[in-house]
Amino acid sequence: MAEERNKKQQPNKKKRTTKSAAKQSVNKKQVSKHSKPKSRKPQAKNSKRKQELASKKTKNKTQQRKPKNPVYTLLFNIIFYGFILFMIIGSIIFATTKNADKSVMGYRFFGVLTDSMVPRDPEKQKGGFHSGDVIIVKNIAGDSAEVGDIITFRPSIKSQAFLTHRVKEKMDHLGDTKGTYYITQGDANLAEDVPVSAKQVVGKKIIVVPKIGAFLNFVRENPLVSIVFLISVFGFITIIRYYILNK
Repeated sequence: MAEERNKKQQPNKKKRTTKSAAKQSVNKKQVSKHSKPKSRKPQAKNSKRKQELASKKTKNKTQQRKPKNPVYTLLFNIIFYGFILFMIIGSIIFATTKNADKSVMGYRFFGVLTDSMVPRDPEKQKGGFHSGDVIIVKNIAGDSAEVGDIITFRPSIKSQAFLTHRVKEKMDHLGDTKGTYYITQGDANLAEDVPVSAKQVVGKKIIVVPKIGAFLNFVRENPLVSIVFLISVFGFITIIRYYILNK
């Protein structure tokens, strides 16, 4: 009999435990419903403070910047656009004309075809160049060159070809003929050139642009593509200039 009573009491205990667990879960849900969410006001205040500090820093930077001198800006614009215009005009003329005797604002562009001016002694022979380079020659009076200058001249007065060699000697006469004459020689050559008169002199080498002979040949053969390319380069340089001036 006692065993039967114990068996009847065990299911009642299980029911009581399940009822208590259900009450606890209901109480937790009620607490979670009535609990208030945490306020986000401090985070908003911190973000506003950060924005105010950033705006103050930018104002201080702008105040520290000195006003730009309009004279310097004007000079920079003149030099910048003048150089770009010179390069564009020179490239177009170089590309569109087949005449070797071409001049742009007193300057000529020549492609180097040989290695006669490759220096044998770079320490003493400065200013040499190689085949494939391009040289920019400034027009000068025929009698104004000096010893050591690299001049461009015609081998003869009626010649359409040009040579660019170094002046080794300057003379005021040649035999019984008075006048300015030059003895020239290529830096890589062992022999001197035939004497050159002042009338044969075209100009003096001032700048060497290395290894762009192939590019200029492409420009000569494809002028329209080259003009589009130059305009693109001009736009790119203008953007860089704007960034530098407004930095």
